[in-house]
Amino acid sequence: MSQLIEIPKTKYEIDFYTAENSQYIESDCNSLVFINKGTSNVSIENVLLYPSQSLAIEGNLSEYTTQRFFVNFGTNTTGNNCVIIRKRYILR
Repeated sequence: MSQLIEIPKTKYEIDFYTAENSQYIESDCNSLVFINKGTSNVSIENVLLYPSQSLAIEGNLSEYTTQRFFVNFGTNTTGNNCVIIRKRYILR
């Protein structure tokens, strides 16, 4: 006879944020994705994203980061649109 093994599950939520000017983004999450949806370039720390490019930072199971990331549009005032998607664990 085979036994079923229940695998523990960890609840999480996904949130979306849009940055249209240079600012720090608080992470407090397991993974996050920066997507340049605008027409101007954006730097995430020192990683340059051209329009339509993305940067994914992912943790392993049960890991999370509290790092702050600087979203920098430089001197651009139009065409700025960076979508940030975060996977955050829900504490029980």
